[in-house]
Amino acid sequence: MRTAPALVTLLLLALPAPPLHASGHARFDGLVEGLLGPVVVDGGITFSNYASGVGWFDFSCEDASTDFSGFAGFTPPNVLGFQTWSPGGGVGFARILSFEFTTGQLESTASLDLYAMGDHGGNVVTLEAWQGTVLTGSRSFPLPTALGVFHLQPSIAGVPFDRIVVRGSGPWQQGAFFACVDDVIVGGTPRSGAFCFGDGIDPAVTVACPCGNFGAAGNGCANSVNANGALLAVTGEAATDDVVLHASGMPATVSCIFLQGTQVEVAVFGDGVRCVGGTLLRLRTRSNVGGASQFPDSTDTVTLAQRGGVTIGSGVVRFYQTYYRNSAPLHCPPDTFNVTNGAAVTW
Repeated sequence: MRTAPALVTLLLLALPAPPLHASGHARFDGLVEGLLGPVVVDGGITFSNYASGVGWFDFSCEDASTDFSGFAGFTPPNVLGFQTWSPGGGVGFARILSFEFTTGQLESTASLDLYAMGDHGGNVVTLEAWQGTVLTGSRSFPLPTALGVFHLQPSIAGVPFDRIVVRGSGPWQQGAFFACVDDVIVGGTPRSGAFCFGDGIDPAVTVACPCGNFGAAGNGCANSVNANGALLAVTGEAATDDVVLHASGMPATVSCIFLQGTQVEVAVFGDGVRCVGGTLLRLRTRSNVGGASQFPDSTDTVTLAQRGGVTIGSGVVRFYQTYYRNSAPLHCPPDTFNVTNGAAVTW
């Protein structure tokens, strides 16, 4: 454990504009000072996978009301600590190689207050945005080389992620840093509407249509009969339980399947790009009429929410996409299926 030196210095790094809403905001002020264990949940955010490189893995809660009282933006009394804690208003600092946090759903903006010890010999702290197994973006922040405790505000925005890894790297102590954390804010979840466009210009889609078969803006990847690609649109309102998925622009009479997922996982899928992942549910199989289908329709006895097993008013987000047969042998071989854009619905 290292304790804070008497010299206190302030270093501010500019944050991007705040998100339109915050899905999670961890302040740690409702926690009890002491060791918390390997997983901590606060303010809708789960913290886990703390690694120190020396066998430590427990988070702690620190009362920092004395040591951090001079820092602008500090919200007393508590901060998130690592492995150790110092009773009262002082804080202890432990070695950190990495840790991660998540709200359990797709986000696009994250920031935190990091109270870090200086004299780190050129190390940096990096925020890595991960979407499943894909690294969608990262930002690195140099740690001060002078002696003291410094207030940094690392942030990342504009890329999709379902978890953030905070990682130290550099020549000193195997890249480790010594710090406490406060005010972690995560936001930017797609609340409702279209996403996952196979148009080659959607920054949230991190893989390309497999044959360069980009569709029109807002659609899926192009198919053999429609250079614009197939389109999934949503009508109705979640609050009144009358949401309908409309898929169009597919081959005239082929079969299609409406999918629901709990997460976003971007991957090539046949001749297109699928973004619906997590726990997958096949909602319904349809035979197209004029290249179009919908779910539910007049033949169905359940609503989308009922079939998907979601509760109206729960606030959970579900993701939808429709994949369909496209067996033209000369179009983007060897696969014989494609997929629409995606749609998100907040229930």
